[in-house]
Amino acid sequence: MQGAQTAIVDGSRVLLQLRPFPPGWELPGGHVDPGEDPAETAVRETEEETGLRVNIRGLVGVYSWSGLRNAADAVFLAEVAGGRLRWSIEAWRTVFVSADRLPRTAFPWCRQRVYDALARSEGAPPVHRVQPVTLRNVATFGTSWLSAPLDRIRSRGNSGDGS
Repeated sequence: MQGAQTAIVDGSRVLLQLRPFPPGWELPGGHVDPGEDPAETAVRETEEETGLRVNIRGLVGVYSWSGLRNAADAVFLAEVAGGRLRWSIEAWRTVFVSADRLPRTAFPWCRQRVYDALARSEGAPPVHRVQPVTLRNVATFGTSWLSAPLDRIRSRGNSGDGS
């Protein structure tokens, strides 16, 4: 497992963060250190990036990459246990967003993970999905920035709807 993320669900909303590089909206998380349990990675990275301490409630799914990149990420359902949302160098903006208002600039793989997290929070079983990494979906993501209003991309506040 190369990566681990948390899906912090609040009703019908999920916490997303705007990453500066590459720019895009994503679930909190990061790379699993050698010998580290992926759930521990998800907890550690979430606090580093957002300021929130979380407890893991379960596995949302395992997402294998195929194509230009071969790897796998684990996504965990989490609940806030403490802390306060804050800006970080890895997360310029952090907001709760409803699934029907996901930003156009969300990473392509993020959308399915959000839908799966919401389903898991309602009792659905964990999933395993293969997510292709092709030139086409990388190019499609790149063009989404052309239609995004610059004032929304540049915003660094911690409030708003994230679109």
